[in-house]
Amino acid sequence: MKERGKIFLLVLIGAFIGSNLRYLESLIFKSASGFPLGTLVANLTGAFFLPFLIHYLQDRYNLSSRVILTLSTGLLGSYTTFSTFTADSYRLYQSGNWMFLILYLTMTILGGFIVAILGNYLAASRAFSDYVKRERVK
Repeated sequence: MKERGKIFLLVLIGAFIGSNLRYLESLIFKSASGFPLGTLVANLTGAFFLPFLIHYLQDRYNLSSRVILTLSTGLLGSYTTFSTFTADSYRLYQSGNWMFLILYLTMTILGGFIVAILGNYLAASRAFSDYVKRERVK
């Protein structure tokens, strides 16, 4: 199998896992109020883990580009869901539920940015901690 075919298969496997995790999460975080809590949780956790994956795990464990593509594009790409975010936003708009719509948009967009910063911060602090430990051993 050529390299592109292997990468395609790995991304497919990651997407299979991510989409099933997303479905499981939608069952766990089902909201009777109509607020799309499952989508919010998926998008915020994905926004946190993606920078952590890229900026810490890749460097710490010297992950190959194949593994990064599998985890980022495959797993996290199918776990997070922009299309569901927009559909949920439109559904809240159509129903006239302005409070939930504004809350959802704010929490997703601003919250996603904040947790991405936190993911980057955690990656940097873990990398620094690892560096200090390695220097002490020398």
